[in-house]
Amino acid sequence: MATTHLCNLDGVILPEADARIPVLDRGFLFGDSVYEVIRTRRGELFVWREHLQRLRDSAAGIALDLDLDDRAVLRRVLATLAAAGNADSYVRIIATRGAGTAPNIDLATAPGHPCWVILVRPLPAPPPRPRLVVVDRLRNDRRALDPATKSGNYLNNVLGLAEAKRKGGTDCVLLNAQGHVTEASTANLFALLGGTFVTPPLLAGILAGITRALAVDFLRARGERVAERDLTAADLRAADELFLTSTLRDIAPVTHLDGRALHGGATGPRGAALASAFAAHCDQLATTRDGPAARRLAGD
Repeated sequence: MATTHLCNLDGVILPEADARIPVLDRGFLFGDSVYEVIRTRRGELFVWREHLQRLRDSAAGIALDLDLDDRAVLRRVLATLAAAGNADSYVRIIATRGAGTAPNIDLATAPGHPCWVILVRPLPAPPPRPRLVVVDRLRNDRRALDPATKSGNYLNNVLGLAEAKRKGGTDCVLLNAQGHVTEASTANLFALLGGTFVTPPLLAGILAGITRALAVDFLRARGERVAERDLTAADLRAADELFLTSTLRDIAPVTHLDGRALHGGATGPRGAALASAFAAHCDQLATTRDGPAARRLAGD
């Protein structure tokens, strides 16, 4: 039997295939929207407070006034999760500026309310270990379209990923105009250099990854040295190990860079140990902290 993928469209739960948005919705027309991806762990919604706060920060970044508070959003998410009944789920929360009065970018043609879409699917299997390619396409400049704003305008990432795949990779590394490393298509990047785990700073033009922040705290709690500073492609090539962090990947050790196998094409020893320990740490946070807090807020 085929899996039914559910969504919540402005408070109504229905199959994805039955959901409809207006052709004048600005998210559809212009990518004029913000979104977050949350996952469950052991059936519990994980780091949802951080994701909802970032959703609000992103909305402020594009001057979008959200008309639902965290409690209302959380109730819709939990209701859709319950209807889906998955063991663990992928949750995508999207808020568009709503339907405009004309296919015109002017905000004056967008007098309506936001459109809220929540997609819930079974948690996908972990992707293959990353094979990274440093691509020619540059990351959007933060002074133009700030990558810290998690908007629906993802064409820069789409094209960067496509370039990496044409060159035999599974994901890209995007540099900024200054030649510094930013991030992968949908993940942050860490390099182990001289015993220090180094990740690009926010000012390089990256998303303030929630898993990135968790990983920084986790590494420091284990006594590891961590630094946020600019990296170059040459730094990546000289690194002892590389790994990505994201909501769906946790810590994902990199096996190849620009077609060159790292550690014989296997996972590096530090990354392998960290990935296992970090997953267990996140499971504990989800079951002891985040899940109970979500139920309390939604039930108040």
